[in-house]
Amino acid sequence: MPWLSVFYLFFLERVSMEQAITLGAVYYLAVVVFEVPSGYLSDRAGRRPTLMLSAVFFLLSYISFILAEGMPALLLGEILLAGGIAFQSGSDTSLLYDSLKLLKRDAEYGDREARAAQYGLIALAVSTLVGGAVGVWDLRLAYVVGIIAAGLSLAMAFQFTEPVVSDDAAVAARASGFFSQLKDCVRYFADPFLAWILAFYVIGYALQHVPYEFYQPYIKLLDTNNLFSGLQAGTTSLTSGVIISISMFGGAWGAASSMRLFKRLGLFRLLMLGLIIICVIIAGLGLALHPAILALVMFRNFPMAMVQAPMLSTIAPRIASHHRATYLSLQSLAGRLAFSLMLFVLASISNDSAGASWAGLSELLRWSLLIGIIGLLALYVTRRYIERES
Repeated sequence: MPWLSVFYLFFLERVSMEQAITLGAVYYLAVVVFEVPSGYLSDRAGRRPTLMLSAVFFLLSYISFILAEGMPALLLGEILLAGGIAFQSGSDTSLLYDSLKLLKRDAEYGDREARAAQYGLIALAVSTLVGGAVGVWDLRLAYVVGIIAAGLSLAMAFQFTEPVVSDDAAVAARASGFFSQLKDCVRYFADPFLAWILAFYVIGYALQHVPYEFYQPYIKLLDTNNLFSGLQAGTTSLTSGVIISISMFGGAWGAASSMRLFKRLGLFRLLMLGLIIICVIIAGLGLALHPAILALVMFRNFPMAMVQAPMLSTIAPRIASHHRATYLSLQSLAGRLAFSLMLFVLASISNDSAGASWAGLSELLRWSLLIGIIGLLALYVTRRYIERES
């Protein structure tokens, strides 16, 4: 996904800022629409065809963006991109767990999930840096690089072997309908432990996206372009690519240390630590406008990458194989809806919902910090009960 560092700039070359915001809204809406059906397809048709379909969505999306000159093609690209993201979500980790379980090596899942997250974030770090660099010449080149990567993903998915679970419960579940599957998955939230993990994920997902949502206006207020005064054209593209790339490397560091910290601290302490780090990052951004604070932005991916493998390694054994991708899609959907609701709340209570001034941006970030502190306290207070019940 080399376009991550330049997509907003790419949109503004072709449409107005208002239309660019509309494109973002369409993307999030499309992801919400695709999220649960993609999990259901994965649990019914299999992980391999779902991941192949995801790669095809990515390919078609990038082609649409490259050819786009106006709003219609960009809207199509955003919808296809949402399909690529949604159909990958949950299927990748389910493929890994099911494969290891069939090989009777499911005890390795946590360490292998952490390694997969680490390598994935390193790849994203290199990818976004490349996207920012090629964007100096032409922002479309980031999508050209994306086509190459999506083609490789499709070729890899084609070579996967489907881990087929053939127990009686799985066979019976495959005969059930979509709403029956949803009902079965929602029942898992009656488990206090899984409900608490869901609450953590929803709060963590929403808070982690706050620095990403507001770091571009923060950079603009800093006039960071002066840091790259030796370059004349494409400076913003390169600056964004460098910052996002470093944040991905920070996430890779978090993923690499996740299982070691999990074994040392335990799940609850590790998840609390992750939320505290996110709150510190938001606090730094909200309290001072200074180039040094960008160092905090570069650690944006660290906390959730640090907790991802331990969290999944405790969730996966509790969810039946024929429910897992749908369940994880529901969890992902809850996080996306929570972040959308959080943005709506921030827009309704702030006088500057776009963060165009430092006073307005600081207010948005301080409200986000307050939401984070309330969520952190609520999770801390309830964890004792969850530990007893689990």
